[in-house]
Amino acid sequence: MEVRLHTVTLAELNAAPRIVEDISETLRHGRIVCVPAASGYKLMADLDSPDAVTTLLQAKCRMKNAPALVFIPDSSWVDRLADDVSDSARRLIDAFWPGPVTLLFKAGDHLHPKVRKALTKAKGWLGMRVPEDALSREILRTFGRPVLVSSANLATRKGAQSVAQVKKNFGRSLGFLVDAGDITVCASSTLVDVSEDPVSIVRAGSVDASRILGTLAS
Repeated sequence: MEVRLHTVTLAELNAAPRIVEDISETLRHGRIVCVPAASGYKLMADLDSPDAVTTLLQAKCRMKNAPALVFIPDSSWVDRLADDVSDSARRLIDAFWPGPVTLLFKAGDHLHPKVRKALTKAKGWLGMRVPEDALSREILRTFGRPVLVSSANLATRKGAQSVAQVKKNFGRSLGFLVDAGDITVCASSTLVDVSEDPVSIVRAGSVDASRILGTLAS
């Protein structure tokens, strides 16, 4: 039997914060949730669940060379999920988290083997950050562990800003959707490879490269 998609508006969630518990429970049952963020709607899945990770990747038709993005409740999770955390990485963590800076690490052995293989088979990268938006942080706090995150659009296509497109593309895969209407997009996160020294900026974004380099140089 098909499980119904549960949808609430952002206004309803703000009026009843306990709804975050329902979102977390959906994640615990291995289902995908979709929430609004500054750069568009985001899909979330329990990083500890191979089935949930597979469901998200299959729904996305995800490109194999795209780094996986993981939202973590706090920076202590980096040492559990990354193979090595350099001094440069720690300086960027202290300076920019929570915030729109995604750091690319070599994945560690803490991940479930099936999850690790699925997410790192391209370059071995695992992108991590403590997110900047309050809703994602509250979900992580309530859920209590990391989630795999991806923009709510099909690979190589746009649509993560339109709630109607999100429903069309992912309605059958989702267990929970927070509807904030169409989103005016801000810049994406800055992507920094900290898996090797010296670190390198892979993608420009919300945080200017000069701030990244200045932090490392100070």
